Amino acid sequence: MSGYGQFCPVSKATEILCQRWTPLILRELLSGSSRFNEIRRGVPTCSPALVSKRLKELEAAGVVVRSVTDEGPVYALTPAGRELFPLIQGLGVWGQRWARSEYGPDDLDPGLLLWDVRRFLAPGAFGERRVVIQMIFPSLPAKYRYYWVVVDADDVDLCLTDPGFEIDVVLDADLRSLTQVWMGDDRFVDALADGRITLTGPREVTRRIPDWFGQHPILASVERG
Repeated sequence: MSGYGQFCPVSKATEILCQRWTPLILRELLSGSSRFNEIRRGVPTCSPALVSKRLKELEAAGVVVRSVTDEGPVYALTPAGRELFPLIQGLGVWGQRWARSEYGPDDLDPGLLLWDVRRFLAPGAFGERRVVIQMIFPSLPAKYRYYWVVVDADDVDLCLTDPGFEIDVVLDADLRSLTQVWMGDDRFVDALADGRITLTGPREVTRRIPDWFGQHPILASVERG
């Protein structure tokens, strides 16, 4: 992107931050993603080449630093990058208030939804035992229909392929309804009551899932403008 040719700090900041995908890549970094594939899971329709280009641009601008470990490259925010947190959060709050999604087909992605939810799911919510929740979206093509959430005492993992563990709970959901629950436009218990979400498994586990799944801790409480 060519510069605006202005000394104004707003123009200088937007030259760095307002290129396509850059704010969303920053969102992923500010949410704790540090590896390339983690960042990509938060921007699944952005090509790997463009993600790499944007990361290099942020590195050149002093917003991101890249280091190489035994397990591969790791990306971390610099002090300048961490200072962007209230800006990115503010964009989210503004968008939720004034440009809220209507949850049309083009806005819905089960992998992106569950990746966002996973960030906030508490490990150990079911005690010391491992609990495996199979998520099924029956209206979607088979390729996007099945996900597995593995909950251990100290970790929560989202799997795109069967991890091979015994399944404890099956959560069958309408994608639009589950997204609305997460974003605060519906309640889990209401979606359960009318069958848009169903839970199959032992009562001692399923009764905990609505509160454990919860809603987005920042955006769900934002009222429409």
